[in-house]
Amino acid sequence: MDLEKVWEMREEEIYPALFGSEQRGIFTLSSELFSSTFHQQEVDPRWLSMGVIEFAPTTERASWVYVTSGMSNPWFQEPSEYDPEGESGYGVEFTFSVAAQGDWAINTLANMLAYNLLLNAGVYPGCDHIGLHDRLPLNAPIDGNQSCEIKNLILTECEDIPRKFGLPSGEVILVGFTGITDSEVAYAKSHSSDALIDKLRDAGAHPVTDPRRRPVI
Repeated sequence: MDLEKVWEMREEEIYPALFGSEQRGIFTLSSELFSSTFHQQEVDPRWLSMGVIEFAPTTERASWVYVTSGMSNPWFQEPSEYDPEGESGYGVEFTFSVAAQGDWAINTLANMLAYNLLLNAGVYPGCDHIGLHDRLPLNAPIDGNQSCEIKNLILTECEDIPRKFGLPSGEVILVGFTGITDSEVAYAKSHSSDALIDKLRDAGAHPVTDPRRRPVI
Protein backbone atom coordinates (compact mmCIF):
# COMPACT_ATOMS: atom_id res chain seq x y z
CA MET A 1 0.00 0.00 0.00
CA ASP A 2 1.57 3.29 -1.10
CA LEU A 3 1.43 6.78 0.45
CA GLU A 4 -1.73 7.79 -1.40
CA LYS A 5 -3.61 4.70 -0.23
CA VAL A 6 -2.50 5.22 3.39
CA TRP A 7 -3.59 8.85 3.16
CA GLU A 8 -6.97 7.85 1.73
CA MET A 9 -7.48 5.20 4.41
CA ARG A 10 -6.91 7.73 7.21
CA GLU A 11 -9.25 10.39 5.85
CA GLU A 12 -12.00 8.26 4.30
CA GLU A 13 -12.14 5.22 6.58
CA ILE A 14 -10.40 5.69 9.93
CA TYR A 15 -11.36 9.28 10.74
CA PRO A 16 -15.09 8.83 10.00
CA ALA A 17 -15.08 5.66 12.12
CA LEU A 18 -13.43 7.51 15.02
CA PHE A 19 -15.07 10.94 14.82
CA GLY A 20 -18.29 10.56 12.83
CA SER A 21 -19.35 10.72 9.21
CA GLU A 22 -20.53 14.35 9.16
CA GLN A 23 -17.51 16.46 8.33
CA ARG A 24 -16.29 19.62 6.65
CA GLY A 25 -12.84 20.00 5.16
CA ILE A 26 -10.04 19.43 4.62
CA PHE A 27 -8.87 23.00 5.26
CA THR A 28 -5.31 22.86 3.99
CA LEU A 29 -2.43 24.99 5.19
CA SER A 30 -1.59 27.96 3.00
CA SER A 31 1.67 29.64 2.09
CA GLU A 32 0.09 32.86 3.42
CA LEU A 33 -0.23 31.30 6.87
CA PHE A 34 3.47 30.51 6.97
CA SER A 35 4.50 33.92 5.64
CA SER A 36 2.13 36.13 7.65
CA THR A 37 2.11 34.29 10.97
CA PHE A 38 5.53 32.65 11.05
CA HIS A 39 7.47 34.88 8.62
CA GLN A 40 8.54 31.90 6.53
CA GLN A 41 8.62 32.66 2.82
CA GLU A 42 9.76 29.22 1.69
CA VAL A 43 8.02 26.07 2.91
CA ASP A 44 8.08 22.39 2.08
CA PRO A 45 5.37 22.01 -0.59
CA ARG A 46 4.17 18.82 1.10
CA TRP A 47 3.05 20.91 4.07
CA LEU A 48 0.46 22.64 1.89
CA SER A 49 -1.37 19.34 1.44
CA MET A 50 -1.84 18.98 5.20
CA GLY A 51 -4.72 20.56 7.05
CA VAL A 52 -7.64 20.36 9.45
CA ILE A 53 -10.89 18.42 9.18
CA GLU A 54 -14.02 19.39 11.13
CA PHE A 55 -16.29 16.70 12.59
CA ALA A 56 -19.79 17.45 13.87
CA PRO A 57 -21.17 16.06 17.15
CA THR A 58 -22.45 12.49 17.19
CA THR A 59 -24.94 10.59 19.34
CA GLU A 60 -22.01 9.60 21.57
CA ARG A 61 -20.19 12.96 21.63
CA ALA A 62 -21.61 16.45 22.13
CA SER A 63 -18.50 18.36 21.08
CA TRP A 64 -17.24 19.46 17.69
CA VAL A 65 -13.87 17.86 16.97
CA TYR A 66 -11.16 19.29 14.74
CA VAL A 67 -8.38 16.93 13.65
CA THR A 68 -5.19 17.47 11.69
CA SER A 69 -4.42 15.29 8.72
CA GLY A 70 -0.95 14.90 7.27
CA MET A 71 1.64 14.52 9.99
CA SER A 72 1.14 10.75 9.96
CA ASN A 73 1.78 10.52 6.22
CA PRO A 74 4.71 8.14 5.64
CA TRP A 75 6.58 10.67 3.51
CA PHE A 76 9.98 9.22 4.28
CA GLN A 77 9.06 5.53 4.25
CA GLU A 78 8.95 3.18 1.30
CA PRO A 79 6.06 0.69 1.38
CA SER A 80 8.61 -2.10 1.89
CA GLU A 81 9.75 -0.31 5.07
CA TYR A 82 6.28 0.00 6.64
CA ASP A 83 6.15 -1.31 10.20
CA PRO A 84 2.63 -1.55 11.68
CA GLU A 85 4.19 -1.50 15.16
CA GLY A 86 6.39 1.52 14.41
CA GLU A 87 5.43 5.14 13.77
CA SER A 88 3.72 6.38 10.64
CA GLY A 89 5.31 9.66 9.58
CA TYR A 90 5.69 11.83 12.66
CA GLY A 91 3.54 9.32 14.54
CA VAL A 92 1.03 11.91 15.75
CA GLU A 93 -2.02 13.95 14.78
CA PHE A 94 -3.51 16.85 16.75
CA THR A 95 -7.12 17.22 17.88
CA PHE A 96 -9.14 20.10 19.31
CA SER A 97 -12.56 19.54 20.93
CA VAL A 98 -14.79 22.60 21.25
CA ALA A 99 -18.27 23.35 22.52
CA ALA A 100 -19.59 24.93 19.33
CA GLN A 101 -18.67 25.03 15.66
CA GLY A 102 -16.34 27.84 14.65
CA ASP A 103 -13.79 28.74 12.01
CA TRP A 104 -11.62 30.05 14.85
CA ALA A 105 -11.10 26.43 15.90
CA ILE A 106 -9.90 25.53 12.40
CA ASN A 107 -7.50 28.47 12.41
CA THR A 108 -6.21 27.63 15.88
CA LEU A 109 -5.43 24.02 15.02
CA ALA A 110 -3.96 24.99 11.63
CA ASN A 111 -1.56 27.34 13.42
CA MET A 112 -0.48 24.57 15.77
CA LEU A 113 0.03 22.19 12.85
CA ALA A 114 2.13 24.74 10.98
CA TYR A 115 4.17 25.56 14.08
CA ASN A 116 4.87 21.89 14.75
CA LEU A 117 6.03 21.35 11.18
CA LEU A 118 8.42 24.28 11.52
CA LEU A 119 9.73 22.89 14.81
CA ASN A 120 10.36 19.52 13.18
CA ALA A 121 12.19 21.28 10.34
CA GLY A 122 14.55 22.96 12.81
CA VAL A 123 13.34 26.50 12.18
CA TYR A 124 13.22 27.19 15.92
CA PRO A 125 16.34 25.70 17.57
CA GLY A 126 15.98 24.11 20.99
CA CYS A 127 12.75 22.20 20.38
CA ASP A 128 11.76 19.82 17.61
CA HIS A 129 8.06 19.31 18.34
CA ILE A 130 5.16 20.36 20.54
CA GLY A 131 5.13 17.97 23.50
CA LEU A 132 2.57 16.85 26.06
CA HIS A 133 1.80 19.52 28.67
CA ASP A 134 3.50 22.23 26.61
CA ARG A 135 1.75 25.57 27.11
CA LEU A 136 1.54 27.80 24.06
CA PRO A 137 0.62 31.50 24.12
CA LEU A 138 -1.70 32.72 21.38
CA ASN A 139 -1.17 36.39 22.24
CA ALA A 140 -4.83 37.10 21.51
CA PRO A 141 -8.30 35.81 22.45
CA ILE A 142 -8.71 32.35 20.97
CA ASP A 143 -11.96 33.16 19.12
CA GLY A 144 -11.13 36.76 18.25
CA ASN A 145 -13.64 38.26 20.70
CA GLN A 146 -12.11 40.76 23.11
CA SER A 147 -14.29 39.46 25.95
CA CYS A 148 -12.72 35.99 25.64
CA GLU A 149 -10.14 35.25 28.34
CA ILE A 150 -8.72 32.11 26.74
CA LYS A 151 -5.42 33.18 25.19
CA ASN A 152 -3.29 30.04 25.49
CA LEU A 153 -3.31 26.33 24.72
CA ILE A 154 -2.04 23.28 26.57
CA LEU A 155 -1.40 19.94 24.85
CA THR A 156 -2.77 16.91 26.68
CA GLU A 157 -3.64 13.27 26.20
CA CYS A 158 -7.05 12.80 24.61
CA GLU A 159 -9.86 11.96 27.00
CA ASP A 160 -13.08 12.27 25.01
CA ILE A 161 -11.88 10.53 21.85
CA PRO A 162 -9.56 7.59 21.06
CA ARG A 163 -5.87 8.09 21.82
CA LYS A 164 -4.39 6.25 18.85
CA PHE A 165 -5.10 4.45 15.61
CA GLY A 166 -3.18 2.21 13.27
CA LEU A 167 -2.20 2.50 9.63
CA PRO A 168 -0.40 -0.06 7.46
CA SER A 169 2.60 2.28 7.72
CA GLY A 170 2.58 2.40 11.53
CA GLU A 171 0.82 3.64 14.64
CA VAL A 172 -0.43 7.19 15.21
CA ILE A 173 -1.03 8.84 18.59
CA LEU A 174 -3.83 11.38 18.95
CA VAL A 175 -3.21 14.27 21.35
CA GLY A 176 -5.51 17.18 22.11
CA PHE A 177 -5.31 20.90 22.79
CA THR A 178 -7.32 22.63 25.50
CA GLY A 179 -7.71 26.39 25.70
CA ILE A 180 -6.57 28.05 28.95
CA THR A 181 -6.42 31.56 30.41
CA ASP A 182 -3.40 33.56 31.56
CA SER A 183 -4.23 32.90 35.22
CA GLU A 184 -4.43 29.17 34.51
CA VAL A 185 -1.01 29.27 32.85
CA ALA A 186 0.37 30.90 35.99
CA TYR A 187 -1.22 28.17 38.12
CA ALA A 188 0.36 25.45 35.98
CA LYS A 189 3.77 27.10 36.33
CA SER A 190 3.54 27.25 40.12
CA HIS A 191 1.86 23.87 40.66
CA SER A 192 2.06 21.64 37.57
CA SER A 193 0.30 21.02 34.30
CA ASP A 194 -1.28 17.89 35.78
CA ALA A 195 -2.69 19.93 38.66
CA LEU A 196 -4.17 22.45 36.23
CA ILE A 197 -5.69 19.74 34.05
CA ASP A 198 -7.35 18.23 37.12
CA LYS A 199 -8.82 21.65 38.01
CA LEU A 200 -10.05 22.18 34.46
CA ARG A 201 -11.60 18.73 34.29
CA ASP A 202 -13.39 19.18 37.62
CA ALA A 203 -14.78 22.51 36.39
CA GLY A 204 -15.96 21.06 33.07
CA ALA A 205 -13.37 23.09 31.14
CA HIS A 206 -11.41 20.10 29.83
CA PRO A 207 -11.16 18.31 27.43
CA VAL A 208 -13.72 20.46 25.58
CA THR A 209 -12.87 24.14 25.10
CA ASP A 210 -15.62 26.75 25.40
CA PRO A 211 -14.26 30.21 24.55
CA ARG A 212 -17.05 31.83 26.57
CA ARG A 213 -16.07 30.27 29.88
CA ARG A 214 -14.56 32.15 32.80
CA PRO A 215 -11.20 31.25 34.39
CA VAL A 216 -11.27 28.40 36.90
CA ILE A 217 -8.36 29.88 38.88
